[in-house]
Amino acid sequence: MLNLTLLALVVFSLFAVQTQKLRHAVIYLGAFSMSIAFVYLLYDAPDVALAEAIIGSSLSTILYLVALQKYKIFTIYICVNDKEIEDAHFFSGEKTLERQLSKFCAREELEPQIIYTVEDVHKLFEHPYAIIVTFDKQYITLYAHPENYKMQAMEQFLLNEKPADTPYRFIQMED
Repeated sequence: MLNLTLLALVVFSLFAVQTQKLRHAVIYLGAFSMSIAFVYLLYDAPDVALAEAIIGSSLSTILYLVALQKYKIFTIYICVNDKEIEDAHFFSGEKTLERQLSKFCAREELEPQIIYTVEDVHKLFEHPYAIIVTFDKQYITLYAHPENYKMQAMEQFLLNEKPADTPYRFIQMED
């Protein structure tokens, strides 16, 4: 029984480190904590096992999950066409769009992380993102991540606010 529990500790710790989603990592660490409480019980330390089960597994897991629910980072990449980002990018029409995106994030209780980049848009799809914004002469294109459930609300918000003269094109990416 002890060997099986120790193996579970290794498995839960590997899952927690290897997962891509922070929420899953917290759940795996809660399961790890419950397993270690069981190991303490097998080693005849019931007081330590009880403390680990209550504090480590239950209380800290719930606190981390509540904190993750409150703090949602919304990563927005803004692609500029130049080979180098200059100060002019921060004071051009893109800044107006940035203000509108920040307003939207505040309304939706999201923490905006706006990143200006000269990287190719196709390479950005490999990064974790919520929105990728590109500019051309005809459209401002907003690419939404496949898991972005805020795209429709953002589309409605931007169409109502009209921050730019250039029309928007909204594209929901596929998995």
